[in-house]
Amino acid sequence: MRLVIAWRNLLAKPVQSGLVALVVAITIAMMVVITLFAGGIQTGLVRATEPFDLIVGAKGSPNQLVLNTVFLQDAPIGNIDHEIYEQLAAHPLVAAVIPLAFGDNYKGYPIVGAGDGIFQHQPKAGQPEWLQLAAGRPFVQPFEAVVGAKAARDLGLKPGDEFKSVHGWVAGGQGHDQSYRVVGILQPVSGPYDQAIIVSSSSIWEAHEHHETAVAAEAGGASQAHSHEHEVTAVLVKPKGYSEAMRLYQQFQQVEGAQMVFPAQVIVQLFAILGQGEQVLKIVAYVIIVMGLLVMALSVYLSALSRARDRAVLRAMGAGACDIFTIILAEGAMLTLLGVLAGSLTGRGIYWLLAGTLENKTAIVLMTGFTAAEGYVIIGATLFGLLAGVIPAVLTYRTEIAQHL
Repeated sequence: MRLVIAWRNLLAKPVQSGLVALVVAITIAMMVVITLFAGGIQTGLVRATEPFDLIVGAKGSPNQLVLNTVFLQDAPIGNIDHEIYEQLAAHPLVAAVIPLAFGDNYKGYPIVGAGDGIFQHQPKAGQPEWLQLAAGRPFVQPFEAVVGAKAARDLGLKPGDEFKSVHGWVAGGQGHDQSYRVVGILQPVSGPYDQAIIVSSSSIWEAHEHHETAVAAEAGGASQAHSHEHEVTAVLVKPKGYSEAMRLYQQFQQVEGAQMVFPAQVIVQLFAILGQGEQVLKIVAYVIIVMGLLVMALSVYLSALSRARDRAVLRAMGAGACDIFTIILAEGAMLTLLGVLAGSLTGRGIYWLLAGTLENKTAIVLMTGFTAAEGYVIIGATLFGLLAGVIPAVLTYRTEIAQHL
């Protein structure tokens, strides 16, 4: 009966009750988005680097090398001689190497030239292969393509389809004459390579040889072969173990014309560089959260005080002080729980929208499951709101009813 009275009291003032619940919902939604997004970005970036133990590429910015090779988001620094790949392949500390070649795209989706060993590559020993086929087969000869899950979905490609690549990293460049034939579609990997089109390295070399020949012919000069078969953009290196990786990294520092990086370490260093800015953002976020909680608590508190006359009438009609205390507490709990539920769902919806936008832009998948941090936020805010309802309940319990009649 007390709960029914509390609910009817809230319905008797729908605008006031709705505004309080709205304040609570906005506060919770904001806290959920901040909490999930802060952890989701870092987790998504680190997850994307897991298949890449070590990367070798041209001298330059390690960040650019990782952005290009792991995240497919930046132009390559340059190429390295094929001899470096051969030396790594024969190195006793190396378990496997995969050559990678970049420089073309199809409708804005990057084409990645790779050795056929990429389909046997395991991020960690005992794990399934990184790239697994959902349909078709791997490429076995030049100008056969295996398309990432997102690229296949967005472009409408399926085994048997043909397309022509474009030189460069953006759509609208000069097209190549050779046509690729789709022979396989990859399963989703929840990472940037979902939007990649993977072909053999020899396909990239041959396409670029024809491209340079055509450019030279248009310029009226003689074609100069650049031995593309002896160049790769990067090499994915799988060491035999952690100690072997460290020794290999130390040895490679003496190599001229190329650099070796730990992609995961580059991401950690990037976060460290951005650490001060991240700390400022965290402080701002905490201030916003605290202010939101205070506004939420104040709203619940004032809402309870505004019904003092209603409680006095109930006391005059015979309701006990304990009954009034329970009703006030129930009203605050209902407003808080209603706002928390609406805010949690709204915050989740906003986060999924932001995560989906980021995935469409970069193919980096943010975590979408329920997290401990999200649970702490919801539980903490709920308790804080309930506490805000206890204060007016205690005050009303101790107040004489005559002054409100």
